[in-house]
Amino acid sequence: MPKLALFALLALSLMVLEVACSAQMLSPPERPREFRNPSELRQYLKELNEYYAIMGRPRFGKRNGPAGFSDYLSPSDWEDIQTTQ
Repeated sequence: MPKLALFALLALSLMVLEVACSAQMLSPPERPREFRNPSELRQYLKELNEYYAIMGRPRFGKRNGPAGFSDYLSPSDWEDIQTTQ
């Protein structure tokens, strides 16, 4: 049983690594030099829309740490608070 769980974990890790390291996921679609027909233009615009839909998503929670009280004050305000205490 532990060997099966270890194998499943290894397989899952490899799949996640494959998706995470895929360079194609992060690159915009290649623009043809010339669009020969409307369907080619439509396909390119569809791929471009999908790219910007993924890249333009807001990424909440990706900051270095929680915002503290000092993050909302200017440096001079923070110095004034420290000297008065």
